Amino acid sequence: MSDEDDLRAEVRDLRAEVDALHTRIAALESELNTDPPPSIEAETAGTVVGSDTATPESESGDGSEPGTETRETAAGNAPADERNWERNIGMKWLGGVGSLALVVGVVFFIRMAIEAGYLGPLGRVLTGTAGGLILLAGGRYAAEAQGYSRWGRLVAGTGLAIAYFSVYAAYGFESYRAAIGAPLWAVLLVLTALVAATAALSVRDHAPAVAGEAFLLGYVTAYVGLDAGSFVVSPAYVVLLTAGLVTIAAVRPWSRLVLGSVLPAYVLHVAWTNRLEPPDTVAAVVLAATFAVYAAGVYVLRASDRTDRWHRRLVEATTASNAVFAAILLESVVRRLLPTAPDGVAVGAVGLALGGIYAVTESRLRQQNSAAGVLAVVLLAISVILAADPFAETVGLLVLLCGALALGTSRDAGAVRIGGHLVAVGTVAKLLAVDATRLPAFSLATVTGRPAAYLLGIAVFYVLGRWFGGASTTVPGIDRELPVAAPYAWTATGLAVVLLGLELSGASLSVAWAVLGLAFVGVGLALDDRGRRLQGVVVLGLVTTKVFLYDTRGLDTLARTLSFLVLGGILLVASYAYARWQGEKPLQRLSG
Repeated sequence: MSDEDDLRAEVRDLRAEVDALHTRIAALESELNTDPPPSIEAETAGTVVGSDTATPESESGDGSEPGTETRETAAGNAPADERNWERNIGMKWLGGVGSLALVVGVVFFIRMAIEAGYLGPLGRVLTGTAGGLILLAGGRYAAEAQGYSRWGRLVAGTGLAIAYFSVYAAYGFESYRAAIGAPLWAVLLVLTALVAATAALSVRDHAPAVAGEAFLLGYVTAYVGLDAGSFVVSPAYVVLLTAGLVTIAAVRPWSRLVLGSVLPAYVLHVAWTNRLEPPDTVAAVVLAATFAVYAAGVYVLRASDRTDRWHRRLVEATTASNAVFAAILLESVVRRLLPTAPDGVAVGAVGLALGGIYAVTESRLRQQNSAAGVLAVVLLAISVILAADPFAETVGLLVLLCGALALGTSRDAGAVRIGGHLVAVGTVAKLLAVDATRLPAFSLATVTGRPAAYLLGIAVFYVLGRWFGGASTTVPGIDRELPVAAPYAWTATGLAVVLLGLELSGASLSVAWAVLGLAFVGVGLALDDRGRRLQGVVVLGLVTTKVFLYDTRGLDTLARTLSFLVLGGILLVASYAYARWQGEKPLQRLSG
């Protein structure tokens, strides 16, 4: 990306943040009973105190009398904190409890009608459905025409739930199913029409909460479709629901709604495969389609006008959850579908797909999908671990590490570089936890043992530390930059110390550590590299501790004597080298 593109992106982000601040200030002013500008007041009507509590003019009586005080004026005279908790109790708690009480009351009414013989199964279903639809319509009218947005949407959501479960009862309860004789396809059709109509109206009304409830009930409908005994109904329903969410995201960038649907979609896939046991090919195709639709949804959300930080985080979380679920489930399906294929094929395929998503997002939208870039590298590393033996795993991880860092540096892809750094951490953990115990020790009969794996890691980490030089990286969420070269160099030195500790013991280990520390000090003095000198001093401090605390008691007299003699001589040589290097201006040399 050129400097001009970077500047334009920064200006666009600053404008979005300024607009968001204006909106929040207007909302705070409205809560403090000040008069915001008309354009902002219209946008923040849902947060203005009087919007849900003021009485319409037709119901307020004679408001022209001087002594008359409206409820809005009375509320404005109260402190802001008092108005806030009073508003929460009046609108949220009373409305929520009232909705619950209404649902329970409907249940008791139907029960009373059943006991009295007034309503049969069909009458109960029709009564509940009609009552729910009336509440849904009344809530929409109160929110749109009367201005009671929060209360109206709460009532509309209650009506939707009542109508939905009333229709569901026509098939879900065995006695109802036997009495009414409603086929499953008819019930699914009615539920689908109810969910689709509610979702469409929610988009029109700018009501994401009601839309979220509608789609949640849509996933419940997909679960009900499992009773059809066909392995086509439920997965097709899930894919259509997900596609509907993506379509809505193109009109209303409700990132929270898309993120919240990821878990139900993949949970339904698990229930579908466990109950109906579809062919593995069909299961793989459905998983791939679900992953692709959510990837398209993330692209649509990124292309929207929303650029606030909360939206970006939700989009990143959607990318991550979609990739993780798809990788896990696809891997299990592919193992059954291709038993002779190496493990990790599906995980690697998802990683490659994420790499493509990252590249397309960067080239088309001039944005970096950080979650896609990081997870692409991490999933490729996991596929290498699943597919190879321990030594080949280490080689593959080192190759992937170098490739990710080289690509991230050349293309200025920060997310890919962060993924490479995570692979470096995983490689070190594998060397210490797996290779140290599972790979054979040094032997002339094998070249793929533990020393070879460690030496490869040490060489790669030293080269990377030298390559990065004074470079630094910025971790998301941390304002300051962190150096990159020093951690790689110190890690390589630590691996060298661990390798000697695994292959040697006793006095030979003390001698080897002392020689290693002296070598680091010598190289640091020759190259005027303070980092190398400090590494040598740390290693010499380690071997000194070992000699004085362990060798004095754990070794025999000859080995103990050898340890002390070699250590003393090496420490004197290192001290003499420091003295010569400092010359006539020691403080200046050390500070340099």
